[in-house]
Amino acid sequence: MQPQGSGASARVLGTSEAGELRALYSLTDRLYRAGSLEDVYDAALDAITDTLGCGRASVLLFDEQGVMQFVAWRGLSDTYRQALAGHSPWRPRERDPEPLLVPDILDTAEPEWIKAAIAGEGIRGLGFVPIVAQGEVIGKFMTYYAMPHAFSRHEVELATAIARQVGFSIRRARAEEELRDSEERLRLLSELAPVMIWMGDATGKCLHLNRALREFWGLPDEPAGWDGFDWRETVHPEDRAAMQAALDAALAAGTPLRLRARFKRARGDWRVLETEARPRLSARGGFLGMIGVNIDVTEREEAAAQRELLLAEMSHRVKNTLAVVQAIARQTFKQAEAPEAGRAFEGRLAALAAAHDLLTRESWESAPLTRLAADALRADDERKARVAISGPEVLLPPKQAVAVTLALHELFTNALKYGALSNDAGRVTLAWRIEAAELRIAWIEAGGPLVTPPKRRGFGSVLIERALAHDCGATVRLEYPPDGLSCRIEIPLAPVAG
Repeated sequence: MQPQGSGASARVLGTSEAGELRALYSLTDRLYRAGSLEDVYDAALDAITDTLGCGRASVLLFDEQGVMQFVAWRGLSDTYRQALAGHSPWRPRERDPEPLLVPDILDTAEPEWIKAAIAGEGIRGLGFVPIVAQGEVIGKFMTYYAMPHAFSRHEVELATAIARQVGFSIRRARAEEELRDSEERLRLLSELAPVMIWMGDATGKCLHLNRALREFWGLPDEPAGWDGFDWRETVHPEDRAAMQAALDAALAAGTPLRLRARFKRARGDWRVLETEARPRLSARGGFLGMIGVNIDVTEREEAAAQRELLLAEMSHRVKNTLAVVQAIARQTFKQAEAPEAGRAFEGRLAALAAAHDLLTRESWESAPLTRLAADALRADDERKARVAISGPEVLLPPKQAVAVTLALHELFTNALKYGALSNDAGRVTLAWRIEAAELRIAWIEAGGPLVTPPKRRGFGSVLIERALAHDCGATVRLEYPPDGLSCRIEIPLAPVAG
């Protein structure tokens, strides 16, 4: 019976063609549903053997070293696979390769050992069909025939169609495996991290808590067991209002959050946690919540408090010692009828005490040169306008800070008594810069009384040169031009301990 229609004749598919369509449809469906590379390989081998009429087949892919390796096969011995592994007509990532068809291996110019290995496996005809992803060869599948086989154009087209689908599916399956591996690494990183990691929604409710945080609060592993848990209730009552205000502001604005508060852990004691969080955004930029970390800084806080206590006690004792020394000096110099020497000694003690005070406030780690200079050069209102201080901020370690303070005190005292600040017109410039890994300080006086080089070195000069050389490794140049004293100090810079 002739089918109804517009006159076009319909062709009834033959049994072979219908089988090929079923096999190709099955391949497409199985590749779509494949959950692993093994599923892709199995679907490929079934399609190859069903549509191309070969009893045996294999799939080979380039490994990380660029060597072609068997990944799946049907009907091949271990001996054969070991002998032919690595054999490939294409290089890795070669573009647009063509199938290579061998009707009879015995009629080729291949080395005799390859012919023997293939024929010994009971194979005469075979086809190399490249598997391509994004235009580059990543592997091949092989068809094997027990007898010499002449490949038809239709078979080549079928093989190419299968290879195209398999290549796409292998690329997709690899990407999915890499994604799963990446997600697993990320999960393990979060779960096993030695800090508390969390993620919350836009209301502050916990969506994820890693192991460290679950153990801190005594919560089960599964989120279903967190129902009814409100982390806010674990915040110390004295810290709760401030923390809630900071959190509400960050959630409302979608901005980063950083704070410190006391939390009660499962065992009942209070711990100081430092929280740092960042907003979590959707692909369109919508605010989804926060993700952050909590770090237990209790021991660090306690150590800092203990250190502050020790520093305060040390400062108190140093002040007491300096006060005793000052009292003894007053009595000694009074009895010796040397009030000028006594005032100079007291001035040096005061400068030393000021440096100690500043270092105590900085936890005896370092002291800023700008502050040291300002403290050492405290002139009265009349003279203050005639003292110019400039230079970048430099942090000096304790020994250098004390030595530089004493040196500046000596220079300033000398300027007040004999130099540029002893009259109404003189000026002092104190400037420093960092150059060639050195701190270079310049003290320049001008406009004071006429300067003549001293006939002998005073105690102040000796103190400046020896203290700076001993405690700072510095070089000092004192010069006495007629228009004013100059002192240049060069101190090698070293990293300040933090």
